[in-house]
Amino acid sequence: MVDWLKSAWRDLVTEMFDRDGLDTVFSHARNVLTGAAIVAAGMYAASHFGNEARRGMWQVHYAGYVVSMLGALLLALNLYDGLRKLARRKHHVLMRVAAILVYVALSMRLAQVIVYFRTAV
Repeated sequence: MVDWLKSAWRDLVTEMFDRDGLDTVFSHARNVLTGAAIVAAGMYAASHFGNEARRGMWQVHYAGYVVSMLGALLLALNLYDGLRKLARRKHHVLMRVAAILVYVALSMRLAQVIVYFRTAV
């Protein structure tokens, strides 16, 4: 059991530091933050500015939904990229499912937190 733990630890350290795993994690985290901020900005615009029309602009309400959809598309593309990288490394299917669930939950919660801080006075 101890040999298995040492081997697992050694593999984890090699994966994270020697094969640029840590850079990949931080790159995806940055992309999630950016995508969640875009979704939050769109949802804030959609729900707080109303339907007032401005000359030469869409209604802010609809534009907010479009921005939110673009942010969601960016999040989906980032998730797809991460899953492709996981698939190349031959991780177990449960690892992929767990990655999807954690990714979606963190993205949604991050967008909620950003909107909360934006609306808190």
